[in-house]
Amino acid sequence: MPAPEYCFLWIDWWPLCMTKAEWSGWMQAIFSVAAIAAAGAFAMLPIRAARQDQLDARRDSMLSLVSVVATLARLLSLEIEARASRLDNSMDETARDAFLSGDPFVDIFAAAYAIPLHEQPEEAQVRLVFALRKLVSTARDVHSGIAKELNSSLGDFLIARQPFALVLEGLDHLEKNCKKRAAELR
Repeated sequence: MPAPEYCFLWIDWWPLCMTKAEWSGWMQAIFSVAAIAAAGAFAMLPIRAARQDQLDARRDSMLSLVSVVATLARLLSLEIEARASRLDNSMDETARDAFLSGDPFVDIFAAAYAIPLHEQPEEAQVRLVFALRKLVSTARDVHSGIAKELNSSLGDFLIARQPFALVLEGLDHLEKNCKKRAAELR
C-alpha cells in the first residue's frame, strides 16, 4: 500500500503532494520560522516603546525650552514697555531716577545666559536662545545710551525717537518664531 499523501490546497497534482513525513517536516519548519518571527516582533515592542518614550521626552524638553524663551521674551517686552512709558521730554528728577535705578533687564539677561546651549539637540532651539540673548543685550545697550543722554546736556534725541522700537519689533518676531517652533514640535 503506498504511503498516504497530503496535498497542498487539496489539489491532486504530484508536485504539491507529499508523504506524511515530508508534510510534517515542512509544517514544522514553516511554523518554527513563524514562531521566531513572532518572538522577535514581541521582543521589539518594549524597545519601540522605550524609543518612543525617549522621543517624547526630547520633544517635551524642546517644547519647554521654547516656552521659556517665549516667556522671557514677553517679560522683556513688558519691562521695556514699563521703562519706555516713563520716558518723556518733561521728566522730573524722580522719574529720571526711577528710570535709571537698578541694573536694567538683569534678571532676564541672567536667565537667557543660563540656558545651556550645548545641551540643545537642534539648531532651531539654539537660534531662539541666541535671538533672545541678542535682544536682551541690545535692550541693555539702548538703556545705557538713554542713561548717558539723560545724564548729559546733549538733548533728548533718543527719547524723542522711541529708542526701544527695534527691540520690541525683534521681540514680536521672536514670539512668532517661538509659536511656529512650538507648532512644529506638537
